[in-house]
Amino acid sequence: MFALELGGQKYDWDSSFILSLFGGFAILIIAFIFIERKVEEPIISFEMFKQRLFGMSTIIALCYGAAFMSATVYIPLFIQGVYGGTATNSGLLLLPMMLGSVVTAQLGGFLTTKLSYRNIMIISAVIMLIGLFLLSTLTPETSRALLTVYMIIIGFGVGFSFSVLSMAAIHNFGMEQRGSATSTSNFIRSLGMTLGITIFGMIQRTGFQDQLEEAFKGMSGGMNTNALGDSRAILSESARSQIPPQILDKIIDALSSSIVQTFMWALVPAGLAFIFIFFMGNERMVIKKQQTNKKSETSKA
Repeated sequence: MFALELGGQKYDWDSSFILSLFGGFAILIIAFIFIERKVEEPIISFEMFKQRLFGMSTIIALCYGAAFMSATVYIPLFIQGVYGGTATNSGLLLLPMMLGSVVTAQLGGFLTTKLSYRNIMIISAVIMLIGLFLLSTLTPETSRALLTVYMIIIGFGVGFSFSVLSMAAIHNFGMEQRGSATSTSNFIRSLGMTLGITIFGMIQRTGFQDQLEEAFKGMSGGMNTNALGDSRAILSESARSQIPPQILDKIIDALSSSIVQTFMWALVPAGLAFIFIFFMGNERMVIKKQQTNKKSETSKA
């Protein structure tokens, strides 16, 4: 995480510090896998991944976590930096997406007895891909109402995964293993979110800096784009008011383009999730009904 965060910013990608961070990560992850396979009670049981449904559901959760974080982090940044909204308004405008996810999370739980996990997740992935594609078409001229619609679509797509992937993860395990399966699935999803924030943050910062350099290239007197390379510089109203309008417009366009580029890259994990969904199999939740014999009351003796 530190390597991805600092690489290309404070340190060159080929610097000894960044390379040592990547090398340390590789050594630690190999050691972790080796130890986990040897101990009797591992933190993450790799034996569970032999179950196809569990393995696929955790990989899909990883991809969903990364893709979903692009929306939850960069939609508020777009609203605040491009539209000029406040931090409070940016947070409140996430409500439609969250409400949409709540609706389909409940619907997904209901559909697990009607459809296979795979078929429900296909619907989920298609909706999420559509939502991310629509977000990748945003411009400074896009209305807030239209952005709200895009957010609701994203929420609908992601919401299915909250309930369906959790159920799929424990489907083939007994009660003694379900706790471990659930915690592992949630950990993998959280890992995907963390990776998403880090990688997409790197993409957005690099894209913003490149867009600024392109926008101010050839300006008389030059322009210190490094001073503007942090998108947070235009998030406050006081900071925006001190920037000349013609320069502010260029900065806003650069910020908008960098965020849209991030949404385009978010299509990659979403697309990978869509592919992995087809390997989930046809399992679905089956409710076993207990048949009880009702005895009629006999007449009084």
